[in-house]
Amino acid sequence: MKNSSSTSDAHTPPDYHICLPVELHGQAEAFIRYLHDLPNTSPVECPKCGHPRFRLDASLSLRLPFYRCVACDKGFNCLTKNPFKNYGLMHLWWIYGQYLLAGWPTPTIAIAMGISPSTTWRWIKPCRAVMAKEFPALYRWWSARQDRTNLEPPAHIAIQAQAFLSGLEQLLTIQQVACLKCGSPHMQRIDERRPDFRCYGCWSTRSLLHGTLLSRLGYPDLWLGFVQGLINGESVVDLQRRTGLCGAACKRWQVRFLQMFEQQGYTELAKWITWLRSRRVKEVNDFVRDGGALIVVAGSRHNPESKRHLTVPPKYSRRRSSDS
Repeated sequence: MKNSSSTSDAHTPPDYHICLPVELHGQAEAFIRYLHDLPNTSPVECPKCGHPRFRLDASLSLRLPFYRCVACDKGFNCLTKNPFKNYGLMHLWWIYGQYLLAGWPTPTIAIAMGISPSTTWRWIKPCRAVMAKEFPALYRWWSARQDRTNLEPPAHIAIQAQAFLSGLEQLLTIQQVACLKCGSPHMQRIDERRPDFRCYGCWSTRSLLHGTLLSRLGYPDLWLGFVQGLINGESVVDLQRRTGLCGAACKRWQVRFLQMFEQQGYTELAKWITWLRSRRVKEVNDFVRDGGALIVVAGSRHNPESKRHLTVPPKYSRRRSSDS
């Protein structure tokens, strides 16, 4: 849906189709159109008694046309009994919906739209209510990913994820390559974990990782599992638990692999990871805010004896433990 007002032209919402299955694109467009048209929708019946006849009350100067039922004499407007009835900035609702479907974190949406974070937090509830009632198929799929109850990506992103994982696995397991110096097709692998080769004709060596973003990363045996954790939107602490690496190493790996996704044209996969990762951060924050106690990562591969202790605020009388 294209911008249709000067106010909307100031914003450049993301492509909300990227993280959605193709079969839900129609419902997503209908949802955005619903939010766009909602403030200008004419009621078809009285929301109080259901009578189809009502009159416009022109004596009141309000932000929306006000109507009065000829049967029950109750007043109402197009938002009466709608989840958005108590919310302002109506001209931005449909723009916000695009950011929401695209998987943007709420604080980032606030910055992009130039509104307060508290406003974007409040709009989630009516958007969910409208989506659940008017567009149930879209809501079931989107809410499962938004709430992290289902991490399965849409088909086009799953293809990208599998292609990247297969390419990485092939890179790590390839057994023979051609020599760049003498042309021999029978360079032999000299390292079980890394794709390093030696030509026994001219005694030159070759590494398939040379000049790539992976050239200085250690522990190749952990790369596939790490990438799968990224695709699931796992946090840095989750990745520490998965690999046994320290936090700094996991952050460095995270940046490197995201750069590789972009280099290889897997931009949809990168946006998918950003969405699920932001939801994981919120999931952990909500758990801790409710009084939960996280299981702390103890040390790393280099220093397994080092430990950090977690202190739960005394106001929480009930302790829970969960992976972050």
